[in-house]
Amino acid sequence: MGFVEELEGQFGGRWIGVKFYFGELPTSNISPIKDVRFCEAITTSVVHPALLTSGDLNCRGANYVFGWDEGVKGEMVERFHVDGFNRLMAEKLVEDLPKITGSLNGIGLNVKNDPDILLSYLQPGQIMKLLRSYQVCLGEELMVSLSSIVSVCGHVAVKSFVENRIAISFGCSYAREYGQITTDRVAIGVPVEVAKDLVADKSLARRL
Repeated sequence: MGFVEELEGQFGGRWIGVKFYFGELPTSNISPIKDVRFCEAITTSVVHPALLTSGDLNCRGANYVFGWDEGVKGEMVERFHVDGFNRLMAEKLVEDLPKITGSLNGIGLNVKNDPDILLSYLQPGQIMKLLRSYQVCLGEELMVSLSSIVSVCGHVAVKSFVENRIAISFGCSYAREYGQITTDRVAIGVPVEVAKDLVADKSLARRL
């Protein structure tokens, strides 16, 4: 049984490996995906592994947090302002978004390379089981912050990667629509080394 299968067996859900490429991209035959949202690509990669590069995503928020289009920052502020936030709050929300710096060349979803994080849409009970394991293994409470914007791409995938910790989001309306996240699911990202710690103790898995 592989590592991801162990994670699924212990905590449930379908887990997607997310790999951030800052160097050469993989040369294997990976299905191209164009004109999609990141949350949408996560869902389809369960069946078809994918490689996303700059220009493949049609979501302003995802392109911004992945460092692929700094120019959409003003558009995002305006959109959140129109959606009900006052302008100062809209500017702060965008400014505080988790963001990848450096030259990100691509993102692999369910590719064979070792992932940086693992992402899933879990039921609350499954997340509580994972939280219990986290507290037992690491001896600390899991501290999370929640936001209503740029949920799966920014506040799960990017935050989990850049901060090297578990990140959770209830999923914005766009993520739930395009990512097909059902009402009973919560998005969660786990750095791969943390995930390995959670599945390493087989005796713990039997007690939870």
